Amino acid sequence: MARTTAVRPPGWRRLLVLSPATVDFGRRGFGTEPAATRRTLEAAAGAFLDGYHAQLGTDGAPDLSGIPPHRRGFAAEGAGMAAALLDGLRPAGVRRLPTLFAAHGDRYDYLIHVGVGWALAKLHRRGPASRDPGAPLLRWLAYDGMGFCRAFFAAEARLRRWAARHPRRCAAGCAIRHQGLGRSLWFRACGDPDRLAGHVAAAPVAHYGDLWSGIGLAAAYAAGVPDSAYERLREVAGAHRAELAQGAAFAAEAWLRSGHVPRHAGVAVPVLTGVPTGRAAAWTWQVRRDLDRPGADAADYQRWRLGVQRLAARAGARVTRS
Repeated sequence: MARTTAVRPPGWRRLLVLSPATVDFGRRGFGTEPAATRRTLEAAAGAFLDGYHAQLGTDGAPDLSGIPPHRRGFAAEGAGMAAALLDGLRPAGVRRLPTLFAAHGDRYDYLIHVGVGWALAKLHRRGPASRDPGAPLLRWLAYDGMGFCRAFFAAEARLRRWAARHPRRCAAGCAIRHQGLGRSLWFRACGDPDRLAGHVAAAPVAHYGDLWSGIGLAAAYAAGVPDSAYERLREVAGAHRAELAQGAAFAAEAWLRSGHVPRHAGVAVPVLTGVPTGRAAAWTWQVRRDLDRPGADAADYQRWRLGVQRLAARAGARVTRS
């Protein structure tokens, strides 16, 4: 599929076009080494832009079939952002998000919900607006996307200010946003385990586990690092290995649901969780079964995460929170 950042959406939607420079690591001030990791992660971010611009150009659901399977989830995430933005900016008329879920939600519902969170961050709105009646618990993934978006575009100085001003206690939604912030650190640190540990150490102590959860998710989903990096990542996570494993289990389920499990996931997930990819993915359903009900709230989402962490602990990791 051609890079859709060159597409000019009709009318006022052209104002929403994002430049490829938006995801250039050098311009963002992110780590740029190893070069191979940078290329992989920038390509993933580019696929996000492809999906985003494809959705801007249609009132229906975009065709993502031309995007390679290992990057199609990123494109679905970008489409989720664009659909939610268009629906939010023009609340009357065509509703794109339900159409997107109907077309791609069977394989990429996790990613679409996360993309909705990007839109919420850009629109400065709080609640998860996506409505997927088949999976009410997943709508809270929008908070993860919100945290990722805000952190991805933040300068280092702003991240330090956020950490310094963070209250001692915060609501469940804040913890979910920090999971998204942790995912963004994988890109900011260019997948380097020791740089990641430094970023976590500068964050509020209460959210260390949330950040490692997001790092585990990004490590097993976005990848881009040598196989040996996963062992090192597990080492530097230390007492937060259960949270790291929970994030990797979420990534395992997202890959299995997409119908395509790339080689890196088959390597990363067993290292980070201690179990095969299929079993790690099954953890998410084992806990989710009793929580995915109408009215599921952010606290239920947190129970989901903690439940998976407990299963990870039994497999050899260690839970640091009750």
